[in-house]
Amino acid sequence: MMQTLAPVTPASPDAVDQDLVALERRAAKSRRRKFLILLAQVGVLVGSLAAWQIFAGIPGEEPFVLIDKYFVSEPSEVLTALTDWINQGVLLTSILSTANVTLLGLALGVISGMLVGFALGVNPTLSAILNPFVSALYSIPRLALIPLFLLWFGLGLGTRLAIVIVMVFFLVFYNTYSGVKDVQRELIDVMKLMGATKWQIYQKVIIQSAMTWIVAGLRIAAPYALVGAVTAEMLTSNQGMGFLVIRSAGQFYTPGVFAGIAVMMGMALVLTALVSIFEKKILHWKPKAEDQQRI
Repeated sequence: MMQTLAPVTPASPDAVDQDLVALERRAAKSRRRKFLILLAQVGVLVGSLAAWQIFAGIPGEEPFVLIDKYFVSEPSEVLTALTDWINQGVLLTSILSTANVTLLGLALGVISGMLVGFALGVNPTLSAILNPFVSALYSIPRLALIPLFLLWFGLGLGTRLAIVIVMVFFLVFYNTYSGVKDVQRELIDVMKLMGATKWQIYQKVIIQSAMTWIVAGLRIAAPYALVGAVTAEMLTSNQGMGFLVIRSAGQFYTPGVFAGIAVMMGMALVLTALVSIFEKKILHWKPKAEDQQRI
């Protein structure tokens, strides 16, 4: 005897209105939370700068001196240093030089790390052979490779790029490798039963499953790319933000050192924002953290 299914009754207009009101309330609450967070961030920044200006303005011969201006400068002098660099045209060229090395080295390091990570992740035999060598290379301090890069590429773009690529490669490689190894075998078996080709399995299962790991590696690698570029400029270059900072330190020009650090912090924030935009584009299917908490 067949069992008849009960008809599905549509939601009443009152229930729909209540759901819409609840959604609007959650959206308004989210907007208020974001505004309060932004307000708190601005408050922390302004308060820190004000405290810095006040404490650094205390003369050194006073009995209650807290910070010697020679060591920490003060915000007004840092702003003056930035203005001087802008008027001289030094700041823009230095930012562009550092940004070019950072972005190009980041792109090459990410691509090479992903390719090697996929190759070793899908091939257990190749992984077993090469893993000890990759681990040994990873254990080498990056700065120890700079003399070797100088011998190979000289005092130019090649050395700076090589340092950034090495900084980025291993972070992306290990995350990609772990992401590929973490793919559920059941998904691959289901795709095979459905008659999928190897490329379809790579595209629909392995790459998609590993993408969360890859983006996490990219989020970590992006600031390290900037660190590598600045470090290389300090040691091997006469241009870029790293060179500006090391030159200011050599001239005992403390405002210049802090001005360079402030600019590099701004560059790091922009780079992190670009990675976040890329993450939203690639992982658009993944729920936001606040949505997960709400669930």
